[in-house]
Amino acid sequence: MEAGVFLGIDHGGTTTTALVFEPGVGKVSSHSVAMPKQTPQPGLVEHRPDDFLHSSIQAAHGALQASSMSWRDVRAVGIANQGETSMAWSTENGKSLGPALSWEDRRTAEICEKLVAGSVDDLIRERTGIMMDPYFSASKFKWLMDRVPEVRQAAQKGQLRLGGTDSYVIDRLTGGAVHATDAATASRTALFNLRSVIWDSDLLDAFGLEEECMPLIRPTVGDFGTICHPDVPAARPLITADAVDAHAALFAQGCWGPDSIKATYGTGAFIEATTGPSPVEPDGKLPVFIAWQLDEQVDYTIEGGVFAVGSAIDWCVGAGLIASAEASEKLANSVADTGGVTFVPSFTGLAAPHWESKARACLYGLGLDSQPGHIARALLDGIAFQCAEIVLEISQRLAKSPKVVRADGGPSRNKYLVQRQADLLGIPVNVSLEPDMTALGAAQLAAIGAGQMTRQDVADAALETLTYQPNISADRREADWASWAKAIELAIERSGK
Repeated sequence: MEAGVFLGIDHGGTTTTALVFEPGVGKVSSHSVAMPKQTPQPGLVEHRPDDFLHSSIQAAHGALQASSMSWRDVRAVGIANQGETSMAWSTENGKSLGPALSWEDRRTAEICEKLVAGSVDDLIRERTGIMMDPYFSASKFKWLMDRVPEVRQAAQKGQLRLGGTDSYVIDRLTGGAVHATDAATASRTALFNLRSVIWDSDLLDAFGLEEECMPLIRPTVGDFGTICHPDVPAARPLITADAVDAHAALFAQGCWGPDSIKATYGTGAFIEATTGPSPVEPDGKLPVFIAWQLDEQVDYTIEGGVFAVGSAIDWCVGAGLIASAEASEKLANSVADTGGVTFVPSFTGLAAPHWESKARACLYGLGLDSQPGHIARALLDGIAFQCAEIVLEISQRLAKSPKVVRADGGPSRNKYLVQRQADLLGIPVNVSLEPDMTALGAAQLAAIGAGQMTRQDVADAALETLTYQPNISADRREADWASWAKAIELAIERSGK
C-alpha cells in the first residue's frame, strides 16, 4: 500500500475545515478558518468565489502544520462542497465573474415564479426529483447570466464556466485543467436528469444555459485532476473525491440504508436517508437526490433541509437576545418552559415539507414577564420542531420508522437542542463526538478514490457517540406538536400564501 495521508476539505457556511486522515489510524488533525459571507440586502447571501479557494488552502496548511506534516505527505484530497451555492468564472484567466450566490440566497424568487407560471416546474419535478425553488442552483445560474454583464460576455465568447464551490476550487487548484463535479452535486441543480445521470438538455434550454458551460459529470470517487497551484508545494497531490457536504457526513456516519436517518446541523440542518440504487418517486415535499456514485453504482437519497439553524442562533446573538451560541443551552435550561413564547426561525423561508420561500421568521407571545431564557428555549424548540418534521416526513415517505437518528455538526453539541429532538421524535438521537464529520467523510472518500480504502473499511470504523433518549410522555409530545402546527400555520399565513 502506498504511504500517505488524505485531506478532507469541507466548505461550510461560516468556516472552511480541513482534516488530515490516515487509513488504519483515523483522524490525525484538523483546522478551520473563517469563510467570509456578505448579506448586502435582506434575502441576499453571497460570497466572493476566491474565498473558497483561499480558505481551502489556508485550512489545509493549518491542518498539516498541526500534525507536523507537509503537502508532500498528502496522497490525495477530497472536497465536500456546499451543494447549491453557485458561481461563474472565465476560462480565459480563471477570474471569477460576479458573486457566489449562497444556498441561503433568495434573490431568484421572482425568476422561479415566472418559470413556474411557464410550467417549467412540472418539467423539473418530472426529470430531477426536486421542485422549483430559489434554493437550487438553476435559477442562480440564470440570475448570473441575466444580471452580470461579464457573465454574458464570457458566454458569448465561449469562455464561461458555471459551477459550485467544488467545481470552482477544483478548476483553480488544477490550473484550469479540470472543470468537473460529481453526479450527486449535479442532482441538486434542478438541471440534472435523476435517472439518466446526465445534464438534461430540456432543462438547460428552459433556463437559457449551454451544456458546454456546465462541469463534466464524474463519479464521486475517481480522477478530479492533479493539484498544480503556486500556494501548494510541488508534491502535486491528486484530487480523488468530490461530494456534497451533507452526503459526505452521511457517508462517514455509515447511514447506508433506511434504518437510520442522518441529521447534520450547521448553518442549516440537512436530514436524509439513503434508499439504495433506486430512487423513491418524488412527491413534491422531500427532494430526491443522488447520494454518491461509488463502485460503479449510483445510490439515491431522500432529504429535507432546515435553512436556518446555526444562522438563526447567530442572528439572536447579533440582535442581543442571547449572549453567545454557547450560552443558548444554559439560557434554555434556566426556565421551566417557553413562558408562552413561540419562535419559528424561518429567516430564509420554509423548506421541506412546506416549501414556502416567502416565509419570514416569527417571534411572538412576548410579555413583560418574558426572560432571555424563554426566547432561547423557544428558538431551540423551533429548530428542533423543524428538524423533527423532516425526520417524520422521511419516515412516512419510506413507510419505515427509523430506529435512531445519527447527528453531527456544531449545533449538535447543544444538549438542550438534541434532547428536545429526541423528545419530539420519541426515538434515540446518537450524536457523533467527532466535530468534523463532513471533512472526515471527504477524506475517507478520497482514500477510497485513491484505492487505499474500501467502503467496508469505513463501515468497520467505530464512531464515538453520545446517545440522547426521549424522556417525555406521549401526551406531552402530542400537545407540543399541536402547538407547533398552529405556529407553522401562522408563519405560512403571514407569508401571504
